Amino acid sequence: DGRCPDHPSIEPEWLEEENYFFALSKYSDRLLAHINEHPDFIVPANRRAEVLGMIRQGLRDFAVSRQVRPGAVPWGVPVPGDEQQVIYVWFDALTNYLTAVGFPHDTATFEHYWPADAHVIGKDITRFHCLYWPAMLLSAGLPLPRQVAVHGFITLEGQRISKSAGNIIDPVELVDTYGADAVRYYLLRNLSFASDGDFSRAAFIRHYNDELANELGNLLNRVVTMISRYRGGAIPQPGATSEFEEGLQRAVSETRARAEAALERWEIGGALNIIWSFVRRTNQYIERSEPWRIARQPEQQDRLDTVLYTAAEATRLLAIFLAPYIPSASNNILGQLGLESVDNTSWLRQGTWGSRPFTRVNPGPLLFPRIEE
Repeated sequence: DGRCPDHPSIEPEWLEEENYFFALSKYSDRLLAHINEHPDFIVPANRRAEVLGMIRQGLRDFAVSRQVRPGAVPWGVPVPGDEQQVIYVWFDALTNYLTAVGFPHDTATFEHYWPADAHVIGKDITRFHCLYWPAMLLSAGLPLPRQVAVHGFITLEGQRISKSAGNIIDPVELVDTYGADAVRYYLLRNLSFASDGDFSRAAFIRHYNDELANELGNLLNRVVTMISRYRGGAIPQPGATSEFEEGLQRAVSETRARAEAALERWEIGGALNIIWSFVRRTNQYIERSEPWRIARQPEQQDRLDTVLYTAAEATRLLAIFLAPYIPSASNNILGQLGLESVDNTSWLRQGTWGSRPFTRVNPGPLLFPRIEE
């Protein structure tokens, strides 16, 4: 119907005016060559294909100014030497990536921060960041950003979020009710850069109760409670290990490596799913090891030490791996294990088996109390 798909309630007004133009068509071959020579310049692959399709269809020069209309409220940056024109907002705004890091006067700062490792953008501004902006940089003889990562939108109950249609949700209310970590977890768990994600209150509560409360929260509670009950709160040193412990240690290494690789590919939800598999693996380890049974057998106390230590160590590593997603809860886990909070070096320095000594547990409140509705 001629309306913008992202703003369907606004009726477009056709205008005809003279403007200054940027010769985008002049850079078609160079843009195509750069994208082909740098396969990871635009991710994910479906966005890269979309941009390549735009180039192959033929790029058109675009207007970089707008006419100042008599009687209208003045806005925009004036075009030098022409007070009847102002700079088009996208031509002006993109240059902030440069000026924010010192260009053109602070050379040292600019060379330290540019080119950017990644621009992270929404799918509706792909054309500006993957075509207009690189061409502008090429015209100025400046390096292009190393990567542009394009994400989809979030829908609500399967429908486009729209104030005019009343299909909205208040994120502040969600955080006030359920906590920032729970909201972060749900949104990131379902985040795919290749497609849109959806928010459903019913699904949110289900994932909260089933995963955060039951699987992770109960894991921490069991570990801390058993160490308090069987060892007076002191986290024991492990004895001899069995194939159960060795398998869990291998799973830690695999989890960390696979999650890192997924994050490097911007598969944020995929990385979380990989980590969450280790949450379930740790719960399975406790079920199979049955510490409550061997605690009643005096000859099995060395074995009990190994199981309790292993469960605590796996839980500690989970706190580090999950910190990018649920930082407050991760610090809570570490606090109940008697350890200091996560910092920027934890993944690298303390993200391997046995890399951090224990002392005593410090029991605290439930990590994620169940939602009863």
